Amino acid sequence: MTSPRPIGRRRFLSGAVTAAAATAGPALLAGCTSETAAPNTGANNANVTLPAYKPFAGVTPDFPGNADGLLDAFSGYPANPVKVFSAPPGKGGDVSAFVLTGSPVPPAADQNPFWQELNKRLGVNLKLTITPSADHATKFAALVAGDDLPDFIVPAMFTPAGQGAGIGNLPAWLAAKCQDLTEFLSGDAVLEYPHLANLPTAAWRQCVYNGGIYGLPVPRGVGGTLLFRRDDLFAQLKANPDPASFAEFKEVCKQVTDARASRWAATEGGLMFFVQQMLGVPNRWRYEGGKLTHACETEEFRRALGEVVQLVKDGYAHPDSAIANAPVKKWFNAGNIVLNPDRYTAWPQYYADNVAGPGFKISGMRPPKFDGGGFAGTWQSDPTNNFTAFKKADKGRIKDLLVIANWLATPFGTDEWLFRRFGMAGQHYAMSNGGPVQTQAGVTQTVLGIRYIVDAPDAIFVPGDAEATRASYEYQKSIIPSSVKDPTLGYFSDAWSRKRPALDNVINTYQGDVLAGRKPLSAWDDAVKEWRAAGGDEVRGQYEEQLGKA
Repeated sequence: MTSPRPIGRRRFLSGAVTAAAATAGPALLAGCTSETAAPNTGANNANVTLPAYKPFAGVTPDFPGNADGLLDAFSGYPANPVKVFSAPPGKGGDVSAFVLTGSPVPPAADQNPFWQELNKRLGVNLKLTITPSADHATKFAALVAGDDLPDFIVPAMFTPAGQGAGIGNLPAWLAAKCQDLTEFLSGDAVLEYPHLANLPTAAWRQCVYNGGIYGLPVPRGVGGTLLFRRDDLFAQLKANPDPASFAEFKEVCKQVTDARASRWAATEGGLMFFVQQMLGVPNRWRYEGGKLTHACETEEFRRALGEVVQLVKDGYAHPDSAIANAPVKKWFNAGNIVLNPDRYTAWPQYYADNVAGPGFKISGMRPPKFDGGGFAGTWQSDPTNNFTAFKKADKGRIKDLLVIANWLATPFGTDEWLFRRFGMAGQHYAMSNGGPVQTQAGVTQTVLGIRYIVDAPDAIFVPGDAEATRASYEYQKSIIPSSVKDPTLGYFSDAWSRKRPALDNVINTYQGDVLAGRKPLSAWDDAVKEWRAAGGDEVRGQYEEQLGKA
């Protein structure tokens, strides 16, 4: 798993998309037509019967999740994990996939014992084109332009927030080039593939286009992005870990900041993230009375920006916050910042990357309401990280690929899951305190990107640290009931798909200028006008039309 890049000054709302993605659309759609697929309307998509849900019963969590999105949590990995496959699922031959990775590209199959063992366990020759995230959009565009699609198509753009960002008319492209999987997965049909039936219903909703199921989801849960807190440093500095208002939060920022010690409260983006939630800025959009208002248009956002401008002037933000791809995770682990926003999936990563020693301890700071009086709602994450489409093929081939995908989705607690994530015992990892600890060979060889083809439901698990696992679970349990969902989730806007990079650029550029003092706060009116003219109003109209018919 790769966690999302840190939220910095230029990624405050929805994340950066590479310039390549912004120019990929025409090439991707060359020659595409919708063929026989149904129109991609809200009514057609609402009529799709989603796959039946049948949870895996082979492992009992130490701390159970619930239907609201709280994930199961496990204090340790089962000592004798169940092996659910007695034989390889594949029938031999090649199976191809185009995947991405946020890690260095691993050794090729002929030099990679993990990859070789994976092929044996799958019973196929898995031919992976592994592309770094930064190059993914460009190489995917070239792949599609050459009409040389793999069996499993995993473009970085197939994400809920991006909705195929850079692909003009994603639904038409899917209809022309990709397999409608409805007959194989809809309703009880999915029970032929029990580990796909174990995937939560909310994740499948984001695979529906053209009145059909056009992919497999990679579920990640709705726990969202949280403000991680260095509890060990807060204790050392005797700082208040749970401020009850913005005024108290500002005092905390002052107390933990010491430029002479190279320590600041957070980055500019981290401060902006947290103050927005204190003020009730919507999760992308607010839907009231049949009308959508984007976060950037709200008075709450303007006020948050003004407050963070002052926090930056007061010196509480890391001075290098605006640097592209700033190493904020390293800053957080090194104690250069003591608060940092990241997805809940980063919890085990921070412990794995710990450089502070055995006293290292983290948890999440809940946003208080700005003027006090309880907690503000956090923003839910999209339940699906990405989805994978299948190249069109005959029915037998599609079923063979679904059997492979079923193996790739075996859940936490199984022998197959342990192998997929950590490799072979003794060579790629060793067990310590109930959790697998990877060797250097494990770190470099296992990052094949297969988790982006399909994956099991996420689980809360910090290897070797039951206390940290429980802390992560308790935080999720506390915030999910009041968390705020994006009301456009599950709907498709072609304008957002095509124009998102330009729209993000307008907002992020103005925000950066205001925070740096190059423009006054009053310039935000110009930012909103420019955003609306660049496509924001068009996006709004497309979403409102669908929401009005829901």
